[in-house]
Amino acid sequence: MAAVGIFQHLRNYASAGMFSAVVGLVSFPVLTRNLSVADYGIVGLISSSLTLCIAFGKLGVQHAVIRFFAQIKNGNIDFTVGQMNSTVSMIFFSFATTATILWLTLGFFVLPAVLQYDDISSLFLLASAIVFIRLLGSGVMNFLRAQQRSADVAISQSIARFLNLALILVVLFAGNLDAWNVIACLLVAEAMGVFYAAWQYRPDFQFRLKEVSMTLGKAMLVYGLPLMMLESLGLVLRLSDRYLIEALLGVDSLGQYSASYNLTSYIDIIIIAALMQSLRPAYMQIWESKGQGSTQQFLSGGFRMYMVVGIPFIAMFSITSPYLLGFLAGEKYSPGTVIIPYVAISFWLEGAMHFLAAGLYIFKNTKLLMLWSLVATVINLSLNFVLIPVFGITGAAVVTIISYVVFMMGVTGSAFRYVTFPVSFKAPAIMLLASLLVFLVLSAIDLHGDVANFLGKGVIGTSLLLMLMLFVDPQIKQWSRDKLLARTRWV
Repeated sequence: MAAVGIFQHLRNYASAGMFSAVVGLVSFPVLTRNLSVADYGIVGLISSSLTLCIAFGKLGVQHAVIRFFAQIKNGNIDFTVGQMNSTVSMIFFSFATTATILWLTLGFFVLPAVLQYDDISSLFLLASAIVFIRLLGSGVMNFLRAQQRSADVAISQSIARFLNLALILVVLFAGNLDAWNVIACLLVAEAMGVFYAAWQYRPDFQFRLKEVSMTLGKAMLVYGLPLMMLESLGLVLRLSDRYLIEALLGVDSLGQYSASYNLTSYIDIIIIAALMQSLRPAYMQIWESKGQGSTQQFLSGGFRMYMVVGIPFIAMFSITSPYLLGFLAGEKYSPGTVIIPYVAISFWLEGAMHFLAAGLYIFKNTKLLMLWSLVATVINLSLNFVLIPVFGITGAAVVTIISYVVFMMGVTGSAFRYVTFPVSFKAPAIMLLASLLVFLVLSAIDLHGDVANFLGKGVIGTSLLLMLMLFVDPQIKQWSRDKLLARTRWV
């Protein structure tokens, strides 16, 4: 039953991610071809900075909502859902106000003295409303996640993505597409997405000032603060290089880097985000209701599947996406495609952490997550200062992989002291060797033209790796056979 549930939620979140990716692929050429390289780079910088500010502003309480709700639901802690609703609502309103003030301070007094872009303050002023809306809505979104209402969360995310694209197209046809209008479209879209989530949670929402619990709030902050640092430092791993590239190499290099990075980030939108939103609530509920053995079995099977499927996926993405970028964005962004394989691998490592770090989340030892994230961030910043001037944007991408490897090794060693689970390496190792071979062979072939290379190499590589996957992994083979038999019976 647990497996069925997790696949259902993964399907919902991944469907929203896939929809977001399709919308993103449509908007990608619209933005890259109609904004200057400098404007595109600044829009990416502000979008990334929003993500970092909001992650910092939530102080990790969104993770605490998932953990504490599972305990309250199963009667394993002395608080009520009403107390949790009231306490979380008060916390996130305070967070939204504080983070918005800090965001405006950064945009008006810090960045103008550092960056080369002239109109950065007005863009940060407009984006401050996005900070407030996202933080205010975070409590609602995570209550829906904690209740495993993945369909409602997925629809909310899809509404925001679709509306953002629709508004950008309207502005484009009106002939007014620039960095300011792109941020304004994002603001309206985010507001509507949060409104939908709040409307869906409306029947379960309750706020009473007398039910605001300082004890619960403190416990959630103690659990969440290290995770806020973890998330914020993780974003620093991905965002600090953009500031350094802009400062050291200029806005054109930032735009080229951002285009390739943004295209690769669809791995995060489709896969990693789906894992993050569905996996942790699932194993928390299994741990609280069924115990350690079932949780270990769940994590072991899930991680094995992630490796067997994820490794060839990363290989094929690295082979085909440079041609997709060339087709969508044009030749002016092609120098940035050298970073795509490195960034794709770093996203795969990030996804693996959602399995490997389970023990620290379950036992609430989030301080160790923060500690190892801090170590990885220091390594990241130090190496970026050294390698970016020498190797340019490629150096920044390689540093990201090094940082994530250090983080993964440290966290895995710490988490397995609490909850360990068997890790199978045979099938993943076979898929790794095969994926590397396919990557090297196809990279040496030129089918002449972005479309021909994208389609030809994609079909050949995917077919070969898919056949091998069905051969080496009995679980996937059996799943495919069951689906085929079910379809045959239906026909």
